[in-house]
Amino acid sequence: MWHCRNHATHLCGKHDCQYYFAVDSDAQLTNSDTLVSLIEQNRSVIAPMLSRSGKLWSNFWGALNKDGFYARAEDYLDLLNENKRGLWNVPFIRDCILIQGRTLELLIDGYTNGDLDPDMGLCKTIRNKGMFMHVSNMKKFGRLINSDNFEIRNLHNELSQIFDNRLDWEERYIHENYSKVLDPESPVDMPCQDVYLFPILSNTFCRHLIEEMEHFGKWSNGQNQDQRIQGDNENVPTRDIHMNQVGLERHWLHFIKEYVVPVQIKVFPGYYSEANSLMNFVVRYRPDEQPALRPHHDSSTFTINIALNEHGVDYQGGGCRFLRYNCSITASKVGYVTMHPGRLTHYHEGLRTTQGTRYIMISFIDP
Repeated sequence: MWHCRNHATHLCGKHDCQYYFAVDSDAQLTNSDTLVSLIEQNRSVIAPMLSRSGKLWSNFWGALNKDGFYARAEDYLDLLNENKRGLWNVPFIRDCILIQGRTLELLIDGYTNGDLDPDMGLCKTIRNKGMFMHVSNMKKFGRLINSDNFEIRNLHNELSQIFDNRLDWEERYIHENYSKVLDPESPVDMPCQDVYLFPILSNTFCRHLIEEMEHFGKWSNGQNQDQRIQGDNENVPTRDIHMNQVGLERHWLHFIKEYVVPVQIKVFPGYYSEANSLMNFVVRYRPDEQPALRPHHDSSTFTINIALNEHGVDYQGGGCRFLRYNCSITASKVGYVTMHPGRLTHYHEGLRTTQGTRYIMISFIDP
């Protein structure tokens, strides 16, 4: 790590660059004017203030202890929370740093400083040279992601980041119109009796989940005997993959609690779900595999059914028919969820997929 960073400073000096701009993978810059804003401050060494969303972890220290390590500055929280805004002289910055070219000449190999890590080594070199470092919180520049627990076992590992990087996860995976559903003054569509339809997940999430399941590839055989569930028997089997098979069940249950339950409380007032679900799975319908599903009740207090791909483009036919009400939903948009009671009243069937492949995400909530 030291050698790579020092090599970068050598290359910058070799090409007589005006600025050296180092951005680590944990730095997420969302302001396209970040570089221009930093250059305008005309400081030898400067960083945009970045922090983890909802955390006190940032890319600067306000003070050092006698051993040269972190110490809490009196005004650290004021700077972090932007109660005070401006350009601040600080003893340590990291993750995203802009250094003027004429200053860089004095910092060649500056990342190497005893046994210190590269960031601390560079900042100690800068301090030893009698230079100032600054951090700016004059604008919103972006944030830091938390890569400490980033998993690499899946195809789309961002799917599991709902805990550690919730803001990034929401921006990538929650439907752009979901917030409107939570508006108390905004009605939720009810295409069939007590069946609610609303946007919840982005096209990107739906595509990633399909690709994740196909990459895993271990679809069930659609038979009643199923060792994945308690009792080893499924009364109404489908061709499916469970979320726990791809290591995403804990994340999905959190999604239900945070994003599904608030809408459930709105449309079914008086019931407060515990967001429990033992059955969370992606179903695949194909004309030559399993094209439809016979009439049945779900083992749930309420069920969610999310369309993962596009009707009329990826597949033809399909949908869900509620027999008691003779009402069908046949062309849900990608990322839209159908929410309905599971037992007693909403006897339903999966309509025949006649062409292509249809994917849906199902959860039986509060069984």
